Amino acid sequence: MKGKMLRATKLGVCGDPILGAGGWPVHVTSKGFVSVEYGAEVDDGEEIDQKDANGDPLVYEPPRRRIKLYNVTVTAGRVDPELYTLFTGMPVVLDEDGNATGMRITSAINLDTAVALELWSGTSLKKCVAGAVQRPRFGYFLLPQIIDGQIGDFTIENGAASFTLTGKAIENPGWGVGPYDVYLRTTGAEPLMDPMGDQDLLHLDWTLLPPPAPTCGLTPRPPDGDVAADPADATNMTAQFTATYVPAGPPVHPYTVDWGDGSSSVGPAMAASVSHEYAAAGTYLLTVTDTTTGAARFKSFVAPAA
Repeated sequence: MKGKMLRATKLGVCGDPILGAGGWPVHVTSKGFVSVEYGAEVDDGEEIDQKDANGDPLVYEPPRRRIKLYNVTVTAGRVDPELYTLFTGMPVVLDEDGNATGMRITSAINLDTAVALELWSGTSLKKCVAGAVQRPRFGYFLLPQIIDGQIGDFTIENGAASFTLTGKAIENPGWGVGPYDVYLRTTGAEPLMDPMGDQDLLHLDWTLLPPPAPTCGLTPRPPDGDVAADPADATNMTAQFTATYVPAGPPVHPYTVDWGDGSSSVGPAMAASVSHEYAAAGTYLLTVTDTTTGAARFKSFVAPAA
C-alpha cells in the first residue's frame, strides 16, 4: 500500500475540531511523509488461578486482552512547520513576512495540543466497477485523537534528513462524523456514516472519494458552493454550481470547477452560477480548486437528478 496523503486537524480540549475563519477546520494536508506506523499498546489483563489446599483447581478466570491505545510514529521528509506545531504544540517561527519557516522546541509538557490524523493509501492496481463512472478506490485510515505529540531524534549528516513525530492515539467521540466528506456514495460526497464512539480508536475502510490536495502550510479555505439540477434543463442532466464563498484576492481569486467527466469551467463570482450538461447518467465527482493555493473541495451530482 502506498501512502497517498496525510491530513492532521487541530482539536480542542473536548476533542472537537478547531474551526478557523468561515468555519473551516484548522488543518495541514501533506504528501511529504515517508511512513506512518501504528503500534497497538495492549493491556493483557489479569489471570485468576486459585487452587484449593490440595492443589486442585478451584477458580480460574483467563486474562482478557484489549487495545488501550495506538502508538503512532510519523516519519516526515518534506513537510511544512505547521504540521510539527499541530502535533507538538511547540511555537512556530515566522519570517519578516509572516511565513512559517521553522519551530522552537521547548521543555514544556504538551498537555493541551491534540490532532486527528487521516491517511489515504492506494496501489497501482485500479479496480473499477463495470458500467459505472470509472474511478479507483483508496484506503482510508482515521485516528480521531492523538495526544502527547513529540518530535523524535534526528541527525544532521551527508544524507536525506527526516524527522519523526510520535504520539498516543486514543478514543475521541468528539470527532463524531468529522468535518469533512470522505466517502463518495450513490447519494454523493458524504462524511462518515456512523460517528466515532466512546471506545473507537481507529477507523479503516476503503473509499471512492480521492484524498484532498496538498497545500502549503495550514490549508486555506477553498471556494465553495451549492450543486443542484439546472432548472433550465427538463431532463435533469445539467448540473448548476452556485458560488457561496469565493476567497478575496486582487482583483479576483481564480478557481475552477472540474465537472468530473473531463470538462471544467472557470468558477463564477460570489452568488453567480455556472452550468454543465452531462452526456451519460451516473454519479459525478466535482472538484472545486483554488488555482492560487491548490486548496480543493469535493462536490457531487447524480445525473439525471431526482
